[in-house]
Amino acid sequence: MKIKKLLPWNWRENDIPVRREYMFESIATSPRIDVRESDNETVIEAELPGMKKEDVDVSISNGTLTVKAERREEKEKNRRGFYSLARSWSVFEKTIPLPDGIDIDHVEASFKRGVLRVILPKTAGARERIRQIPVSVEA
Repeated sequence: MKIKKLLPWNWRENDIPVRREYMFESIATSPRIDVRESDNETVIEAELPGMKKEDVDVSISNGTLTVKAERREEKEKNRRGFYSLARSWSVFEKTIPLPDGIDIDHVEASFKRGVLRVILPKTAGARERIRQIPVSVEA
């Protein structure tokens, strides 16, 4: 195998090097989402760097949690006869199916330093249904 195939960019004789992992960054990336479950609650954390609380919308409908985030930014510069206008727009939407037994009347969401945290408490009935299953070792 040639060493060129191991490089993180596409490098052919007459090509400009383009790093593969950044080539479709604006299309293919989505924020990291972590889901943790305990006996009492399910916690969902979404990393939304650069977003503000006003940019984020969280809703529950038909047994799913939907997280939407949208940010529009416009930078305008006018110096010494040079005018520049740069616009960026980021949109993210994720729908997460929820387990049965979530108490949707007591769901809490917080946003701190670009991390959205949603706490979904379980109903008393759902907590009682949890049953540990012993695992046996086969020889």
